[in-house]
Amino acid sequence: MSKQVNPEAFFDSLSIGYRLDSFLEGFKLQEINLFSYFSSILFGYQGNNISDWGYKYIIDSDGYPFSDALNEASSRHIQNGSFEKRKDYYVVSGRGTTEYLTFKSLESLVWREKFIDAACTTNILVPYSQTLGALLQAPDLQRSKEIEDWLDQSGIYNKISQISEAVGVPTGDLIIPAVSWIKYLTIEEDAHDKSKNP
Repeated sequence: MSKQVNPEAFFDSLSIGYRLDSFLEGFKLQEINLFSYFSSILFGYQGNNISDWGYKYIIDSDGYPFSDALNEASSRHIQNGSFEKRKDYYVVSGRGTTEYLTFKSLESLVWREKFIDAACTTNILVPYSQTLGALLQAPDLQRSKEIEDWLDQSGIYNKISQISEAVGVPTGDLIIPAVSWIKYLTIEEDAHDKSKNP
């Protein structure tokens, strides 16, 4: 008997896969977790209770955020033919696209789209390697590696708010805060690297 799949994780993995496939022409399963995690950060940034996101994350052995619920959902998409393997990455099949568009119309899930869209859109506005590096080197992920516990996002929201206020982000906008957060993390990482190697 197969495990029941978390509906939010089922939808999020399809939505993120669909976007990454459109933007990058394929994706790795770790990227589904990473951009879901970034989406949840934006969800919390807008003042929502993070426990309402529907699932939690830990850090995997490669340093990526990992959710068992997302992993189970992605496995189901592979099993059902919604995600197809191509060499070392996946694409969303025609069946997956149809399934995504069907679920996207459900009122109980559609609200998640704005967070996922903002997180994934950073790949268009900021080079992918920069986005990936910034997210994986974020201080919250680094701290969580050391304690091997659920990821704690509580310190992130105030920092994103401060950055957003400094650049004059309109209320309700998510893309500018998402890009600003990536740029901030990149600057912090560069400064850290320079201090280690003067």
